[in-house]
Amino acid sequence: MATINYVTKDGALLDQKINAGLFTSVLGTPQVDLVAGGKSFTIRTISTTGLKNHTRGKGFNSGEVSDTKTVYTMTQDRDVEFYIDRQDVDETNNELAMANISNTFINEHVQPEIDAYRFATLYKNAEADKKNEVAITVDNAYTELKKAISKVRKYGPNNVTAFVSSTFMDCLERSKEFSRNITNQNVGTTALESRITSIDGTQIIEVWDDVRFKTEFDFTDGFKPTASASDLNFVVVARPATIPIVKENAVFLFAPGEHSQGDGFLYQNRLYHDLFIKPAKKDAIVASTAPKN
Repeated sequence: MATINYVTKDGALLDQKINAGLFTSVLGTPQVDLVAGGKSFTIRTISTTGLKNHTRGKGFNSGEVSDTKTVYTMTQDRDVEFYIDRQDVDETNNELAMANISNTFINEHVQPEIDAYRFATLYKNAEADKKNEVAITVDNAYTELKKAISKVRKYGPNNVTAFVSSTFMDCLERSKEFSRNITNQNVGTTALESRITSIDGTQIIEVWDDVRFKTEFDFTDGFKPTASASDLNFVVVARPATIPIVKENAVFLFAPGEHSQGDGFLYQNRLYHDLFIKPAKKDAIVASTAPKN
């Protein structure tokens, strides 16, 4: 049931939560064929054996080629519907207009949920020897991140992204493990830029909305961290290892008279998405969690 604040007359200024966009948009768009009406797709993995010692006069050694197909099935089919009576829109000075509702819902729920699911999925798919729990301080932040990056550096530093928490970034920028000089390059007339955005070619993205930066979530109603969830210090991932899919992100707006559910406006939103990790690149994820209090 809707909760409505009626007004006599006021301005159009709305006080909403401030949210980031989609942190994980950097993962890109995969080159896969999604068939209309289907919820699965396949990706082929080709592997070969390596070189062998050549014996002169004998010819070439035999090798083997394998071609396997992996089937991926999407699971995150989400939707919601809001109904707002025509008079509720009018008597709240149009604050409940569909444009405001849509913008609020996307910013406060859709984008954060996609990120939350992706971060939790990345952590879940990281191999056991590439996960650790450590208390981050100014004395170890740089070393911990460098160790993590080195484990996936073989994919090329330009293909690697490190997502870090704000707590981790605070320690990193004040790290005692290296020295920094403030120059005209990071000091403007009135601003100082001290955040670190790259290390040795690896992009660093600060996830300053820590609500979505956890190891596990319950998606029954929106998204909420589970009781066993831990805070993430960072997730380092080689982007070519990921398959981020958004098959459908549909928004429907119906004015009174365009539907049969009453004299009001109807808003519907459906999001069909998922994130997969390529089996041959499961070693491309490194994750660190903070100890629980």
